[in-house]
Amino acid sequence: MNDERRKQTEQKLIESGRAEFLEKGYARANLRDICKAAGVTTGAFYFSFENKEALLAAILDPVITDYQRMCSVFAKREEDDPGTADDNERQMMEYLSAHRTEAIILMEKSAGSRYEGFKSQIDMQMQSAFTSYFSKFMGSSPDAELIRILVSMRLQGYMELIRGDYTVEERIRLAREIGIHADAGTMALIKYLNGQKEVYRK
Repeated sequence: MNDERRKQTEQKLIESGRAEFLEKGYARANLRDICKAAGVTTGAFYFSFENKEALLAAILDPVITDYQRMCSVFAKREEDDPGTADDNERQMMEYLSAHRTEAIILMEKSAGSRYEGFKSQIDMQMQSAFTSYFSKFMGSSPDAELIRILVSMRLQGYMELIRGDYTVEERIRLAREIGIHADAGTMALIKYLNGQKEVYRK
């Protein structure tokens, strides 16, 4: 198989694998069905990919790499200039909209693969960021269970945007509005919690 033909075969398998993983999840995805949809033999599959998880890696790894790079860049950018938060949010939502199938597979359909812990990793990263933010304005560590629930609510909201049948512009608008609501709610909650500390002191 020459290089060009191999690339075409790999692309067909990636496209059919993406659809299969989205529909059935990694654990229930069937290689024969993937090959049939791609119009290739199982022999051609194993010439291109070692196994089903290698195909999943070809689908998810580029998105994970881009996502982690963007998170790192945006975090530094926002720390240097908080006014960039809205543009960071827009760019991230545009990227996730362009790769919504991969995001859904990664966050909800990867059980049984080495990627099944990724959602928990994101969850823990967000909990750490929320804890740091609350601690900064409270002068003490917030309740860990409260932070866990707040993060769960935020992640659920963003997954609703990714799963939903929205245009990119609608996702960006809704993400901005969710962010405004979250920011206002966060400051109100911090004010309340600080007030509770004063009550407890009396």
